[in-house]
Amino acid sequence: MIDAPVRWGILSTANIARIKLIPAMRASAHAEVLAVGSRNQESAQAFADEMDIPRAYASYEAVIDDPEVEAVYIPLPNHLHIELAQKALDKGKHVLCEKPLALTAEQAASLRVPPGLLFCEAFMVRHQPRWLAVKERIKAGDYGDIRMVQAMLTFGLDDPSNYRMRPEFGGGALYDVGCYAAMATRFAFGCEPRRVMAHASRDPEHGVDVVASVLLDYGEGRHASLMVSTATSAAQHLHIVGSQGAIDLPEPFIAPVERPTRVVHDNVFDLYQSDPRTETFPPMDQYEQEVSRFCRALRGEEVGLYGLEDSIANLRVIDAIFASVDSGGWAAVAQ
Repeated sequence: MIDAPVRWGILSTANIARIKLIPAMRASAHAEVLAVGSRNQESAQAFADEMDIPRAYASYEAVIDDPEVEAVYIPLPNHLHIELAQKALDKGKHVLCEKPLALTAEQAASLRVPPGLLFCEAFMVRHQPRWLAVKERIKAGDYGDIRMVQAMLTFGLDDPSNYRMRPEFGGGALYDVGCYAAMATRFAFGCEPRRVMAHASRDPEHGVDVVASVLLDYGEGRHASLMVSTATSAAQHLHIVGSQGAIDLPEPFIAPVERPTRVVHDNVFDLYQSDPRTETFPPMDQYEQEVSRFCRALRGEEVGLYGLEDSIANLRVIDAIFASVDSGGWAAVAQ
């Protein structure tokens, strides 16, 4: 149990805050939404009235300056994440930041997290009970040595005004959904890839990558592949294959709230003898799980959050992917 609910400030009126995070905070016994900030008072007040938030501020900095706000959630466009995260940390606020934290690993490494404060990227999927269960079984050796991982995450974006279509804002498929797929392969292997080979297609008008395919070499015969897009129909999957078994996570990233989630296990060597077993997990809201686990960690409970070093490591993979796209060859992942 934690003492009192964590008092949150929301930096922006972004849709993900409206649709996902604020409802998740309301559903959590460990969180309270206290304030929201926008670029002007009018939009902040309209959002606060709509979402029943007590305090509305005409700037993001005003939320950070509120002495009663303990933690901030940052759902701003990618290029603004690190600046606002640093401002919040410098004022003694804990930070849950949408991903990616920055546009390069070097930028991410410049973030200073004072002792006693929490920083975490908002990879909500890592708080799903089934992801946690799969991780424990991998560590226990239930599937042998992990040898291959396949990750796919795609959707269609046809709004030219969306920040994801602007390179200077950190737009493109690799930043938006590629960060999930890269994280998933690192999650499964429990280590960092050594090099990557990537190809991407760019939108001819806006210049952002809209389709990308990547091979990741984890060394010692361990391989991963990922495909991401913001210019196709929606698709998602995650397959993890070990020397003693295979795992399929249906709907791994955008998980259903209203029905159980599943993990499909298969531990045979002969395809003709395949005997998949489906394990179900109760319905859950992965955003509520994310918020609650962050709040519990803030109050001192050990819940196994991923911090700044993980954010830097994931961006090193993204850096290498972009380097490979530019060179047309293998690119080493900085270690």
